[in-house]
Amino acid sequence: MNTDDARFEAARILGNLGVSASELGYRAQALLAETLALMGTGIDAVARVGHPDVTARTAGRVLRIQVKATRQPSFSLHAEDVEGIRPQSPQEDGYLAVLDLRPPLTWICVRHARARVLVGRTVPLAMLKSMEDVQFSAQCTENCAQLLIEHQGSIDAFTFSLLRKRALAEGGIVS
Repeated sequence: MNTDDARFEAARILGNLGVSASELGYRAQALLAETLALMGTGIDAVARVGHPDVTARTAGRVLRIQVKATRQPSFSLHAEDVEGIRPQSPQEDGYLAVLDLRPPLTWICVRHARARVLVGRTVPLAMLKSMEDVQFSAQCTENCAQLLIEHQGSIDAFTFSLLRKRALAEGGIVS
């Protein structure tokens, strides 16, 4: 299956999940963590509450990531979300990662420095897309779609708890 077809199929799989928007948001957090782990990123934390949602490490950098999922064409960012991903040292990068659930499935990953100008504003996802880290977003999208397709038969079991445990275990941490 080519990458474009995979993204449409992944959106269909998540669309058929039949969980509340709130539950889907939690699953998106852990789904991104599992996706990052499969990409070779070490996962240090996946928080059910608080900021950031995911803390990870790759190539000597610490990533602080706030995750959102939406089926809407626009998005609103809150101050506490941006503050939670603000780099705390020169070795850290902060990201807002928005899972656009509309077909084709897409992760939009925006660095803190760009995301902070959006606080308190409702903006079209197309604007977020224009601000994204193109390479990181594409890697997350492709790997997430592959993960969903590979496990589509058991996707109902991919709860926040299970995905979180898998991501942390792959990152070398047992919760």
